[in-house]
Amino acid sequence: MTIFLFISVLLLTIVFSFVPERLLKPNVATLSSFNMLLHSLLVSLIFLILTLFVQRPIFSGIAILVFLFILVIVSNTKYKALREPMVFSDIAMFSQAFKHPRLYFPFLGLAPVILGPIIIIGLIYTVLTLEPALVFTWQRISATIVAILMLWFSIKKLALTPKLSLLPEQDNAQLGLFNTLWCYAFQANTKKHKQAVLETLKTSPFTKNNLSKQTNLSIQPNITVIQSESFFDARRLHPAIKSSILENFDHCKQQSISHGKLRIPAWGANTMRSEFSFLTGLPCSSMGFFQFYPYQYLSKMPLFTLASQLREQGYYCVCIHPHPASFFGRDRIFPQMGFDEFIDIESFDQSQTFGPYISDQAVTDKIIKTTKEKTDKPLFIFVITMENHGPLHLEKVKKEELATYYDDNENNNTVKTLDDLTVYLRHLKNADKMIQQLTTYYTKQKNKETLLCFYGDHVPSMPSVYANTEYTDDSSDYLIWSSVSQYNNESIDIDIESLAIQLS
Repeated sequence: MTIFLFISVLLLTIVFSFVPERLLKPNVATLSSFNMLLHSLLVSLIFLILTLFVQRPIFSGIAILVFLFILVIVSNTKYKALREPMVFSDIAMFSQAFKHPRLYFPFLGLAPVILGPIIIIGLIYTVLTLEPALVFTWQRISATIVAILMLWFSIKKLALTPKLSLLPEQDNAQLGLFNTLWCYAFQANTKKHKQAVLETLKTSPFTKNNLSKQTNLSIQPNITVIQSESFFDARRLHPAIKSSILENFDHCKQQSISHGKLRIPAWGANTMRSEFSFLTGLPCSSMGFFQFYPYQYLSKMPLFTLASQLREQGYYCVCIHPHPASFFGRDRIFPQMGFDEFIDIESFDQSQTFGPYISDQAVTDKIIKTTKEKTDKPLFIFVITMENHGPLHLEKVKKEELATYYDDNENNNTVKTLDDLTVYLRHLKNADKMIQQLTTYYTKQKNKETLLCFYGDHVPSMPSVYANTEYTDDSSDYLIWSSVSQYNNESIDIDIESLAIQLS
């Protein structure tokens, strides 16, 4: 009877486990024999492992089905917000979701966040209470472990078979979400892939072989790079948005060395992808499977970056980020990238917020303070702002502030109802103020040239805004400005991996 129950529940679990995949957006995988085999083996593996520990097959089956539905819900939510389905490296970020819930859970909506855990806990309690535990003899335990090992090696062999495009949407359409997650994970950890990534890292323009020789430290300019959270020229969205929103950005562009659109490897989030490409001078896509979360997988590999090159030239390299340094594992990887110091949220007065996060004004003050204190060497400051970080829809809009951001025209009434956009413009105006304050301060420092590079890591996540304005451009914007040099004022659109090269 025990074996019959065990096999029956396993077969039912496999059959019903194909249902969640039918709800996946935007694509549904074809039920090919390969897909069905791999999916069935994966479900069987998890079922056996769970049942071995809890000794309740019905509970194991329900747990697997709930887990698959959660995966699909999370993937669909991510696709709506970021135009990318779930990828295997997102699982490594789950712990961050619980440490920083405001950055993640609001995208799911209030009902799933509140009701989901209640339903799951209720199901677990009910099934564990009602379902008696099976009696596992040592012979059955041994047989289960052997079956688990056989399934594991079979799955690994199958998962290494498909040729993947590394375009998650396309691969999901070919294999399905569950299969794709496992295929990515297995193929990412092969020696062949890791060796290919290692060879690619050696092609960075900032390797020691490419190091430009500068010995006179007194004439080397200070360099400040602002990676402005979700910054882009939002006036491209709709003509109703006032040009004065970015008046300082416009003025600085007119005096810049270069400026233009910046092609970036992310939409709406995943700052570390743009950040990695900027600092290493390598396209994120060249990292293979590691491109989705490069900091997670490259912490033990040699990294050559703008910071490491500048440090070799005698610079003191500082990162300023008003958020915990542990986020994205920056505390582990930034020293490896060549930074001497990481100034995170612990060094800020946490009452200096604008909206939910530390303000751009507080970050500006910290930049100026650091510049005044670090005078014995040329200084490289890399800044990662937070003020404009979403979810934007949690912030409230006052009717009286609309006149600040939009032209008064009846034809503009529709765009004025997009609260996400109004909140975004509110913060964008502060990013624009940061440019004015820094350029004014650096211009007054007659004894030292400063290069300022200002760019956006990605466009913000505003799905309803883009749908209403039919906006599809994923470019952000950048400029490079000097406090003393002649201005070329060159307008050129570039890839983000090319941006830092102009500063080295």
